[in-house]
Amino acid sequence: MTELTVGTAGHIDHGKTALVRALTGVDCDRLPEERARGMTIELGFAPLRLPSGREVSVVDVPGHERFLRTMAVGARSIDLALLCVAADDGVMPQTREHAAVLRLLSVRSAVVAVTKADAAPERAEAVGRSALELLDRAGVAATRAVVTSSVTGMGLPKLAAAIEVELAAIAAPQDRGIPRLHVDRSFSLPGVGTVVTGVLMDGRLTSGQQVEVFPSGARSRILELQRRGRAVEAVEPGGRLAASLRGVPAELAPRGSVLGRPGDASGTTLMDCLLEVPAAGASGLRQGAQVELLCGTAASRGRVWLAGEERLAAGRRGFAQLLLESPLWAIPGDRIILRGQGPVSVLAGGVVLDAHPRRHRRWADAPLDQWAARERVLQHQPDLGRLAVLEAGWAPAGLSAVEVGRRVGCSPELVFGALRAAEESGRLARLGPVHIDAGRVAELRSRALERVTSYQLLHPLEPGMPRRQLLSELGLPRPAVGDALLSELAAEGQLEQRGGTVAEVGSHPPGRTPQVQRVSQLLRSAGRLPPGPGQLRAAGLTPQVEGYLVQSGEAARLPGGGLIAAAALQQMESEIEAELRRSPSGLTVAQLRDLVGTSRRVLLPVLERLEAGGRFARSGDLHLWRPERSHDLRCG
Repeated sequence: MTELTVGTAGHIDHGKTALVRALTGVDCDRLPEERARGMTIELGFAPLRLPSGREVSVVDVPGHERFLRTMAVGARSIDLALLCVAADDGVMPQTREHAAVLRLLSVRSAVVAVTKADAAPERAEAVGRSALELLDRAGVAATRAVVTSSVTGMGLPKLAAAIEVELAAIAAPQDRGIPRLHVDRSFSLPGVGTVVTGVLMDGRLTSGQQVEVFPSGARSRILELQRRGRAVEAVEPGGRLAASLRGVPAELAPRGSVLGRPGDASGTTLMDCLLEVPAAGASGLRQGAQVELLCGTAASRGRVWLAGEERLAAGRRGFAQLLLESPLWAIPGDRIILRGQGPVSVLAGGVVLDAHPRRHRRWADAPLDQWAARERVLQHQPDLGRLAVLEAGWAPAGLSAVEVGRRVGCSPELVFGALRAAEESGRLARLGPVHIDAGRVAELRSRALERVTSYQLLHPLEPGMPRRQLLSELGLPRPAVGDALLSELAAEGQLEQRGGTVAEVGSHPPGRTPQVQRVSQLLRSAGRLPPGPGQLRAAGLTPQVEGYLVQSGEAARLPGGGLIAAAALQQMESEIEAELRRSPSGLTVAQLRDLVGTSRRVLLPVLERLEAGGRFARSGDLHLWRPERSHDLRCG
């Protein structure tokens, strides 16, 4: 049977804890200060056996305005709300605020329990109708209001039956294949170790499984799992559980942590969201507002940047990006609450659309269409397969199944079928390890052919376009993806790869053009007195011709500019070495110039090359050979 959770909501002192005690026999006021003050401060939990014998978890949450954050944590984990309204008081301020929180967290449905009917029996029916109207205005589905009294037992069997009927209509929690236990309590027990409790979402846990605590990174093994005090070997998503951990102190797994499998956690300090401001009890949300964001049992301070609006008024919805001060483990579809300062502090609620977006600058490049598409597939039970296809199609360089799963917030196995189906329908294509939009592949193929053709026209003496440059210009930094694209084009006979270059099929370097011949002849005839820039240009020197001659080894570049025949340069460097070896005391530039038969204009760059190579030392005006650092002469 699916594990579901029922959670109380309502104004302080409206009998929530007493009602839970009457239904379950468990007193959820477990802390001394709660009993002393007569109100619930922390979350309380109890098992509830329904008329059919089915057991569910009940969470009793605080109603006092100072503990709204705790209430939001409890509401985040419930499937059915039990809104408690006292017959003698009726709907009160925190009743309205709790109804707004239920709406913002997308709690599926609710049952109204009119409590303390023995104190004001004449008002009970009218109070029930008012509470149903409140939930209807808040957008929470509720059709049943049951009049009860925890003192006399009035209505308790009817209330349990109503709860069972509502729970029967609720679908099982979604299994995304990535278990996340949102920790709401953490403590140590002698002989047991650290125990964490919370609601399990999105995946399955088993006893003995290796786990990791986010954000501390502490790793452990689950010693035992319990549901409602009974040991179990495995637990599915939904419902509360307790897990005892080996070797992890409680301070490394505090409330607000998330327990999951090693490597699954993906913290974020930036998220794109759809926000909604309550229609009542909220003043709106302004651009750049400082807020506290509640997600699961965790919280982080941050700022809100609204998409194209300076203010989101009460009752309005809008897209926003949230910048957080500390990382949270959130996935698309997670519900969030934004709180501010002050007693009535719920500013807005919403849903996470993208947990790992890029930062948008002044909204000029905000992906509004993508946000709207994510919103459509994340409503209610998220369509993970559809979202996976969208994410792969939006990525300019494609995504692997593992990357798609991380962006969607599920295991790769759950989305692989949808990706394959999209390939078969022609919507996506497979390019090496990634799934990518089919239209994007056609665009990449066309651009690759165009860039190679253009490059060869501008560099006619080169064997082709450098492969790394081509893939960089195409926006394909991942080698395997570029290999797949170029291999496809090569197999179709459109391009060919030559070592580290890519060229059109059948194209060959034209060889020695007249310009190459003239410049080469000029350099050879000039020898150790190479021509100046004007002479070289007149002979036909261009950057392409120069690159060809250098690459072919016929010419060498001198520091500071200038071109010289490679053979002449090698001869000069050999003679300079020989002269310096014969003159241990060193030689001046003038002496070397006369000995090798060149000009000062040429000799100085040559000496600079030798000095850069560490082949001689300078002492004043003298150049000295350094035999211990000598090596083969090279031209380049």
